[in-house]
Amino acid sequence: MLDWTNIIIAIITTTGVTGLFLISEKKAAAAIENLLKQYNTLQELYDKLQARYDVETDKVGKLYDEISSLHDKLDDANTRAATNALKRCDKIACTLRKPPLADEWNLDKTSKTPKPERNDAQRNQ
Repeated sequence: MLDWTNIIIAIITTTGVTGLFLISEKKAAAAIENLLKQYNTLQELYDKLQARYDVETDKVGKLYDEISSLHDKLDDANTRAATNALKRCDKIACTLRKPPLADEWNLDKTSKTPKPERNDAQRNQ
């Protein structure tokens, strides 16, 4: 009878040890599955945020391009305004208009055509 008792004790012990291993394996498998679910959830969230970031970055890039274009237009308009202010005539109510920079532009003040070059003898007269 001693042999049967040893066999029964051995079976119960082996089953208990195997059960402990199975329980720990099930816990580990459940933990791994839980981690995979969390990883997948976080990956989906990251993908959504990355797509949103890309869209927002494109919008910002387009706005910077528009700002640059508007700065260029403003610079052109300011340049035109400055050159027009320099070219504005001092007398505007008569037929003998006098641009303020006529001498520098080498213009004849009455006809607004380029003056012929004079030599020193003609200038003294």
